Amino acid sequence: MRFFIILSTVAFFAVQTPDIQQQREERHKGYVENGLIRHLSNSAAVTANDPRPLAQALRALSDEYGWAIDFEDPPYYSKSDLVDDTAPEWRATHQNEKGVTVISGRAFQSQFPENPAGLSLAEEEHVLDTVVSDYNKSGNPGRFSVVNEGDGRFAVVGTHVNDDNGLERAVSSILDTSVSVPTETRIASKMVSAVLNELSAKTQRKIVQGTMPLNVMLQSKVTVGGQNIPARALLAQTLSALEVKLYWHLYYDADTKLYVLNLLPVRKANTTQAAN
Repeated sequence: MRFFIILSTVAFFAVQTPDIQQQREERHKGYVENGLIRHLSNSAAVTANDPRPLAQALRALSDEYGWAIDFEDPPYYSKSDLVDDTAPEWRATHQNEKGVTVISGRAFQSQFPENPAGLSLAEEEHVLDTVVSDYNKSGNPGRFSVVNEGDGRFAVVGTHVNDDNGLERAVSSILDTSVSVPTETRIASKMVSAVLNELSAKTQRKIVQGTMPLNVMLQSKVTVGGQNIPARALLAQTLSALEVKLYWHLYYDADTKLYVLNLLPVRKANTTQAAN
């Protein structure tokens, strides 16, 4: 999955060989549009296949159970975590130019306990811990941890990437950076913009808004702000103040070194759990 806004991209692969083209085609054939939840007798399993399989799995959990699960990419940068994804048609006429990379995610599955009567907040956290732990053992790019943001929200945050030698390196969460935004009543979209602008200025990294439910964000007003508060907390307070339940996915594009914040609505699936 790329972003929901149009980005200009460059990459570090100069030429796409036939082998790389075949690998790209096989990789794309394996991708699925959405993660899948299967309900078993006393457990459930989530499967995903995407450049960001953990993010896709979390979206499936959100849709299935009505959870607000925020997600944050780590800043991937190496050939250990990225793969050439330049379209062969473009490469054929641009042999000496740089192309596009994506995160080298692949198929992922996790099984977790499920209470047919419903999952409590503590059980939700246990499910997320299980899924993230399974992901961290799967060999997929990055390592992640679960953060309890309060007010019924959890975030899954990238904590490690691999360098070009395949060695694991710890990275800091950009949303843990403290920022200052005056407390006042604003349209929700402007509050998010204020946080991202302050965060960009503080970190010297470009963070922009991507997709969002415009009706909610443009018609809702929130009163949020504070001095030296983690950007994560201000965003969580903003979304928790809305009548519609939203969560964010913060994606990092290694080609442009750009973060994009997408705001997504929780869509509770109307399905009946059944044992298979």
